[in-house]
Amino acid sequence: MAANGNGEVAMNGNGAATARKPKGLLPSITTSDKHHDVCHDMSAPTVKAQTIDELHSLQKKKSAPTTPIKGIQGTFAALPEEERQKQQLQSISASLASLTRETGPKVVRGDPASKSQTSPRVHQQHVAEPAISASDSSLKFTHVLYNLSPAELYEQAIHYEKGSFITSTGALATLSGAKTGRAPRDKRVVKDDVTGEELWWGKGSPNIEMDEHTFMVNRERAVDYLNSLDKVFVNDQFLNWDPENRIKVRIVSARAYHSLFMHNMCIRPTPEELEDFGTPDFTIYNAGQFPCNRYTHYMTSSTSIDLNLARREMVILGTQYAGEMKKGLFSVMHYLMPKRRILSLHSGCNMGKDGDVALFFGLSGTGKTTLSTDPNRYLIGDDEHCWTETGVSNIEGGCYAKCIDLSREKEPEIWNAIKFGTVLENVVFEEHTREVDYADKSVTENTRASYPIEYIPNAKIPCVGPHPKNVILLACDAFGVLPPVSKLNLAQTMYHFISGYTALVAGTEEGVKEPRATFSACFGAAFIMMHPTKYAAMLAEKMQKHGATGWLVNTGWSGGRYVWHCYMIRTIREL
Repeated sequence: MAANGNGEVAMNGNGAATARKPKGLLPSITTSDKHHDVCHDMSAPTVKAQTIDELHSLQKKKSAPTTPIKGIQGTFAALPEEERQKQQLQSISASLASLTRETGPKVVRGDPASKSQTSPRVHQQHVAEPAISASDSSLKFTHVLYNLSPAELYEQAIHYEKGSFITSTGALATLSGAKTGRAPRDKRVVKDDVTGEELWWGKGSPNIEMDEHTFMVNRERAVDYLNSLDKVFVNDQFLNWDPENRIKVRIVSARAYHSLFMHNMCIRPTPEELEDFGTPDFTIYNAGQFPCNRYTHYMTSSTSIDLNLARREMVILGTQYAGEMKKGLFSVMHYLMPKRRILSLHSGCNMGKDGDVALFFGLSGTGKTTLSTDPNRYLIGDDEHCWTETGVSNIEGGCYAKCIDLSREKEPEIWNAIKFGTVLENVVFEEHTREVDYADKSVTENTRASYPIEYIPNAKIPCVGPHPKNVILLACDAFGVLPPVSKLNLAQTMYHFISGYTALVAGTEEGVKEPRATFSACFGAAFIMMHPTKYAAMLAEKMQKHGATGWLVNTGWSGGRYVWHCYMIRTIREL
């Protein structure tokens, strides 16, 4: 038999013709002696699966999302997988307990849409015999999607949540609904015998009171809504990179977008840390898709964000803006940390190559995030920190950057961080290419990007550092009064820290067209829980003890309206 140009033919011992495979070609297809009409590719072993479901199961390996932690090791008790899962489910069930069902609902792991998650074995493990007086709600299962990875949350968001899209850079674009920013007038704090004495109440305070009973009414409404769903998302994560003072938090939410947002913003536990997680120190019930009852006492709208520091719980109703969770937890840290003689700070933080740490305080539009994310310095964090007896530590595991008018030239680190795993809130993109137009304000001016801190190449992991050498107070002065840079003594630092002055310019808040002065105590009055002088006294004590220098930096206009904001930021970086 003649050979063609791609191979040659030889005779085997039985006189049958066989093809010799030339080098570089695909594996040959041979014909079985017994079944001449069937071709078999024998180049790879057969997959060991009898059904398509078994084949799909081979794709998946068990894992857990983690934050890279260098140099921190721990010893955890090893538990069988079944026992560990049972304890997790019992803890989640207790978190979802309502007043009428003190033991909590029956919970199972996994997506109810997946057949493999509803096997009889799992049901037998968690189903109790229903009581005669049981309601329908106590008979149903609540499926828990526990600490899902970004890839899994992408799938959930794209499949189930309208308005979720993958952008050209791989980020998840989402919509937060009617609310595209925080609702500070709808935030309430339970006033009891303890908080009535400890917290700052009255005129000028961000703490609007509510009573315990009203909180429980809203909690019941949120928990019942979450339990009525086919599935809920549960994140177990940490706050504070200082291992001695970290807080365990649990977030129960109805949207994959919210779960991915908190996956980014909190510190992600390792699989070993999840095994030893136990009962959380604080729990968020995010039922933001469901409104509060406006006829409930203390309610002024269909939105309510409620903090109960005694129960260590937070309830969200009537708003899907994810920033409420982030800032709600920050308020909690402003209460818990000072009780441990730790100063909580609304500031950015970075460190030079010689170990010199700088804190950056500033309101929206002053350049705090941009200056913190300096390519020539190590980023410790962009927004929330603690100053302890040993140094500074970031409270969060991610960054939440404004991205209106974002450009690669002005902020390359933030630009490059917007990739797979990043949440983009309320941005506008081109329908076909999915390229984001960061200048488009069609939805809101408060467009945001949430991403893990390790997406910044020069992030310092773990996010801790020594005591700060410089405390920089930022003000975007639109009236040309403040000088570009001023060195402050301790008294002057405290004056400007308590004042928290800046000018609101177009783009910082909705409805602002012309510059106007604003003041925010401690550069974060909306989040502090105690009187501003409490935090100022602690800051003065730490600056004096560790020799930190105070600076007032004007990132706005100086000597007229011709020195622009972006120019000032570049000038400061060169100092």
